Amino acid sequence: MAALWLADGAASADTITLTNGRVIEADRTWYEGTQLRYMKNGGVFGLPKSLVQSIDQRAAGAPASPEVAQARERLLSGDPAGAVRLLRGVVAKDPRSIVALQVLAEAQLAMGDNPGARESASRAAALDDNDARSHVLLGDALAAVGERLAAQDAYRRALRLRPDAEVERKIATLAAALAAAPAPNSRAQFRLRYDGGINEPMGTAVLEVLAGAYDNYAARLHFRPDDPITVVLEMGNSFQETGAPEWAAGFNDGVIHVPLRGMERLSVALVAVVRHELAHSFIRARTGGNCPTWLQEGIAQWLEGGNPSREDAVVAAAARQGRLLPLLTLEGPFQSLPPDQVGLAYAESLSAISHIVRTRGESAIVRLLAGLGDRLPAEEALPVALALSYPEFQKSWEDALKASAPRP
Repeated sequence: MAALWLADGAASADTITLTNGRVIEADRTWYEGTQLRYMKNGGVFGLPKSLVQSIDQRAAGAPASPEVAQARERLLSGDPAGAVRLLRGVVAKDPRSIVALQVLAEAQLAMGDNPGARESASRAAALDDNDARSHVLLGDALAAVGERLAAQDAYRRALRLRPDAEVERKIATLAAALAAAPAPNSRAQFRLRYDGGINEPMGTAVLEVLAGAYDNYAARLHFRPDDPITVVLEMGNSFQETGAPEWAAGFNDGVIHVPLRGMERLSVALVAVVRHELAHSFIRARTGGNCPTWLQEGIAQWLEGGNPSREDAVVAAAARQGRLLPLLTLEGPFQSLPPDQVGLAYAESLSAISHIVRTRGESAIVRLLAGLGDRLPAEEALPVALALSYPEFQKSWEDALKASAPRP
């Protein structure tokens, strides 16, 4: 990485001691090659590394733990592996230590463990979404693993929290790299097939919807599936009349199936079906299928454009009446639920995802899918992305629902 951050953001300060005895108080320090760079009074300055005797970092109002201080020294002396060992112990004892997670991300970046750095920085950002340094580290880690759109998003979040010329440079570098890359062709990402007849005008219209949704999802999730997505337009089958939402008329078993018998033009329901099933393809590709059903269905409804307010009203009433289905019980297929609970399961799924977006931002969904894509089980991916355990998230969501439900 271009820079190794060695400060705790706006709430920190570094003391640089030079070999000639001079002391410099800086807002933040980091290394770029053989140069020590530091920020002071809004300006960025540099010194040859050979002139630096030591750097003493301290958090304002709360001294760093001895283990974190030792880890910083090991990182400074070129022993990131030793720093990681120390910091893992600190995080095991205090998983909510933002400073330890930040320095752990630094050390992981230094030793080339970019996925690990992404996880550590994601956890730090989830603990305090207003800590600019966590977002910068997350941007560094995302850039290192090749997720350049997501890295830009993280850097921009950091800039909104605190102006930083170095972060602006990183964004410009990423923008140049993205501009130089060939633009992906959304249409080329689909294999369109017919079953039971051919209707080319409908096929063209469906492909337009797919292409627009594809670009939208790629921008929001910072991810594009590697392989083309197969879509089968079933001219011999029509929408099924079920108690499930309208878009459940389509289905996705790795191939998107859209029943079109009797349809000659796009309808609101058909667009919803297409967008919803494409969302499932994105989620499956991003997580490798490692995604509980409530997350699958909730994120798919959110991307497709479901109405969180409507669903929250339904779910809030169930919460007040003690009828909520615990999310842990919704990890398996909804088809296994009693018929009278299927509608509530879909509504809960969208409501829970909407709660994540309201309380943690859309970036939390990106982090959650990334954790699942790294093969973390849901009970581990949730704390990484949200800094909340399964039970803590369930309670947070239920409390918000009960507070929003109208009193009888």
